[in-house]
Amino acid sequence: MAGRSWATSIATTIGVAAGAGAAQLGIGYGLGVISWQESATDATTWFNSLTWVTWLAGTSTVIGAMVAERLVGDEPHREEHVAVTFAWKFVIALSAAVGALITVPLVALPSRAPRPDNIAPYFTTGGYAIAGVIVGAVVALAAISVRAVAANVIAWAAWVWAVAVVAVADVVRAGGDVAGSAQLGAWQFTGTVWVRSVLNLPGAMLMLGIALVIGFLASWPAGRRGDNRLGVGIAGAAGPVLVAIAYFFAGPVTGDNQHMSAFYIAPWAVLAGLGGSVLVALIGPKGYRTELREQRRTASAERTARDAAQFTDWTHALAEADRASSRTEVTPAQPAPADDEESDTVPVAGRDSRATEVEDDAYAPSRAYGAATAPTPASRAYAEDTVEPEPPAAGGTATATATGRAEVKAPLWPSQETTEATTESADKSKRRFRKS
Repeated sequence: MAGRSWATSIATTIGVAAGAGAAQLGIGYGLGVISWQESATDATTWFNSLTWVTWLAGTSTVIGAMVAERLVGDEPHREEHVAVTFAWKFVIALSAAVGALITVPLVALPSRAPRPDNIAPYFTTGGYAIAGVIVGAVVALAAISVRAVAANVIAWAAWVWAVAVVAVADVVRAGGDVAGSAQLGAWQFTGTVWVRSVLNLPGAMLMLGIALVIGFLASWPAGRRGDNRLGVGIAGAAGPVLVAIAYFFAGPVTGDNQHMSAFYIAPWAVLAGLGGSVLVALIGPKGYRTELREQRRTASAERTARDAAQFTDWTHALAEADRASSRTEVTPAQPAPADDEESDTVPVAGRDSRATEVEDDAYAPSRAYGAATAPTPASRAYAEDTVEPEPPAAGGTATATATGRAEVKAPLWPSQETTEATTESADKSKRRFRKS
């Protein structure tokens, strides 16, 4: 089934391309725009006919591929695989080229009569037709892939034939010879401004303006539909490139300013058509600018939300760091007194900083509490040094020492004399109690 579909599609494409080529050549011969007979303007007519043959062969290939692709539909590539689709389009373009080769015998046979400047004119005309078919196959592959390219080729074909019909009608009205009267895609303005005697300014402006307008209008529907923007951008060059290549192969005619002008302007027409389609691609599809504005708005809102979230995360991190620092913070210890100062307070650790200067028993008696032993000189000195001074009596004088401390009349701990007196008084009390 698949092989039958492919065979049917190929046969249809070949037939359509061959029909398009034969039909266009018939119109060309009928209007007289293609003529192999000698005339007063033989050189111009010969090169002008070669230009038309090249363009007709290429256009027939493109038209055959487009019409066949529409007729056969999508049956051979239902799988929508990229490789299969490309292979299908390539086969269609190649089949159209095969069908358009009908133009080779149709131009070679009428031009077989020898010429003074060409002993084998049929070989030359056939070669130009083959060159047009090859170029047309490349453009056909682009035309069946991008709808904007197909629209541009069709629009240019309509314009070229319209100019040819009007030019022939004007020559017939004037009673002139129609052979070589219609130039490919250009109007021969007479009695007008020439630039350096080789460039017809009104004719050049007309060709450039038409290329720009057709490039814009033919790409507009596809661009507004949202087709591939690259395809839309290059579509404007499809039609003018067939005309420019036809002029390039035929070459300029020395001594014919009209033909020279069209030869020099045709490449610039390609750029003009490309400019029109690129403008459509820049405009974009319908609602494209609104969508862009919405995307910019959304991106700005997302960026603001992301910045706010990052700021919140930083704030939380700093707060956690502050709380952890406050939990692990330790109150600094009190500074130790200087060596030349005396302090009555004991450090937090419960140890005197001047412990190395005082004996181990300087703070308390060496025996247990209540033992009747005399204090050491060191303990007596400590008691004298640490007793607070008593306020002076009223009307009296202070008995303070030179150091500003009160004079101690009795030591803080009992001395040996006091202990003996106390013991003697206790013995006397006991004797009295016994006697009584």
